[in-house]
Amino acid sequence: MTEQPATRPADTQRQRRGHDFYPPTTVAAAIPPLYGTEDTPTVDKVLHLRYFAAAGDWWIAEYDPGTGTALGYACLGDPDCAEWGYLDLPELEQVNVRSGLLIVERDLHWTATRTADAGLPGANAT
Repeated sequence: MTEQPATRPADTQRQRRGHDFYPPTTVAAAIPPLYGTEDTPTVDKVLHLRYFAAAGDWWIAEYDPGTGTALGYACLGDPDCAEWGYLDLPELEQVNVRSGLLIVERDLHWTATRTADAGLPGANAT
């Protein structure tokens, strides 16, 4: 099991998912806090995490590990509607459609990448 912050939102589907939804402490510590990249041009923001489910993708640039609130880029299947904004990771963690047929997962193979280099979908990415 990976090391986690002392207080963090619940991981309600850990067994079904087979891995932790929230990042390990070492990864979370490297993610800027909320508003930490406010003065950073969008192309230079680093996307530290990626979550996915079916046609939905979320990339995280800022994160509060205590509340699970994050700033990131979301594409819910239509690149023309993809956008930057704040999201509630505990809400994503609880998505469970058809008894677990569809759940949101953290991309365990994602490495921190600049927005300009991430190949994000949609005109609003950069």
